[in-house]
Amino acid sequence: MFATDAAATAAAVIGAAPINEPVDPASFSMWVWIVGAALLVLIAAWYWWVFYFTRERSAKDADGGRRDRYSGLRSQTLDEVDAAEARYREGESDLRTLHLDLNHILREFANGRLRMDTSSLTVGEISTLEGTDRLSMLLEDYQEPAFASDSDAEALSATEDARGVIREW
Repeated sequence: MFATDAAATAAAVIGAAPINEPVDPASFSMWVWIVGAALLVLIAAWYWWVFYFTRERSAKDADGGRRDRYSGLRSQTLDEVDAAEARYREGESDLRTLHLDLNHILREFANGRLRMDTSSLTVGEISTLEGTDRLSMLLEDYQEPAFASDSDAEALSATEDARGVIREW
């Protein structure tokens, strides 16, 4: 008897498949498939959350308008400027009072924008804050007519400058 004949008879006795024939893969339990699918769903949900909530937002609303979280504050402040100008035009206040009113109105607007109390800050301190360049220049311009006994300031340009700062900041 040859050695190959002995190996063939041993394989037949053990019941092992010959090496050249494919073997069926072992089947997994059902819970392995469920856990795998759940993990894939969690990964997809995580990617969706990351891309949706961390993306940079455009400045447009769904209706095509410009999104402005300070729009309510802007409209209220512009109404106050209009009221101060109306009081000046009706003769209820003079040029000095108009500039004091505008100074107060702009400081209240800065309170809302900067979320800090600017009523006691000097113009120099306000100018050190980020984004307040035009506001600080305008408040500095309002100091002279507000505290001088005689001034060459103009009411129309003062209110228009205030409106410009409010609209653009």
